[in-house]
Amino acid sequence: MIDRVLVLFMDGVGLGENDPQVNPIAQADMPTVRSLLGGRQPVRANGGHTTRQATLLPLDAQMGVPGLPQSGTGQTTILTGVNAPALLGRHYGPYPNQPLRDLLSNGNLFRELLEAGKPVAFANAYPDFFLGRLERGTERLSANSRAAVLAGLKLRGPAELKAGRAVSSLLTNDYWRDWGYDVPVLTAAEAGAQLVRLTDDHALTYFEFWYTDVAGHRQDLELSLHILGQLDQLIAGIIEALDMERSLLVIISDHGNFEDLSTPKHTLNPALALLVGAGHRDIAPGLQSLQDVTPSLRGILTRAG
Repeated sequence: MIDRVLVLFMDGVGLGENDPQVNPIAQADMPTVRSLLGGRQPVRANGGHTTRQATLLPLDAQMGVPGLPQSGTGQTTILTGVNAPALLGRHYGPYPNQPLRDLLSNGNLFRELLEAGKPVAFANAYPDFFLGRLERGTERLSANSRAAVLAGLKLRGPAELKAGRAVSSLLTNDYWRDWGYDVPVLTAAEAGAQLVRLTDDHALTYFEFWYTDVAGHRQDLELSLHILGQLDQLIAGIIEALDMERSLLVIISDHGNFEDLSTPKHTLNPALALLVGAGHRDIAPGLQSLQDVTPSLRGILTRAG
């Protein structure tokens, strides 16, 4: 029985070619991810591969709509189960426009779970200047964070980060300390363990990592390899701390970009999905596109006791 789900959302990560010349994932040292996949890398040729611990899946991010998938429509689709590009007639992003906001307001996974009595944590920590912009209505929110606000979740800030009840969007706390915040020094692995602690009292814990998309647009190989090393350590910290007999780790993305540094644009590659832990093989067949994420997670968590 799965009674908790931890979602690690990584912006702009597709399943690309096994070509280290353009795909940093094909050359990165990622021992934790490789171990989960029986020595394989998360590249397109390995889509559908399953082991005792994990299943790697390609998720259709185009969903029948021509053009390059974008974050606004991709994330909205993930969190509503509605084909947002088809609704708009195009892919749109990076931030949700009014029709996408309306869609997120009418119903999203966070709100549905809360209404079903299932506690939800949006785990990202935001600095005071961002929270101030949110209060003034001058913020720019991703569809993920917009969905959290529309569901009535309070975005977490410095106090929660210091107390170990949130995680920095860049995993470690270095830049927070540079800004003068009194927060503990934290490695990426310790950030993973901190995420897991939130699962103790939440049915769904959701964390958004956006730096992959930034590195992809910059076509920065050195930065990309550093990010992959940090993410592998984060996943190692999660695996070490999470009760894998009753918990599911879902690593997902909204579109391709990071996996092809030959272009600064998004790609047509399928979005990455990696399922780890309880029930991963049972859930995998139902995940074909971004549109399937919310129905699958809703089904898992509303069945849980």
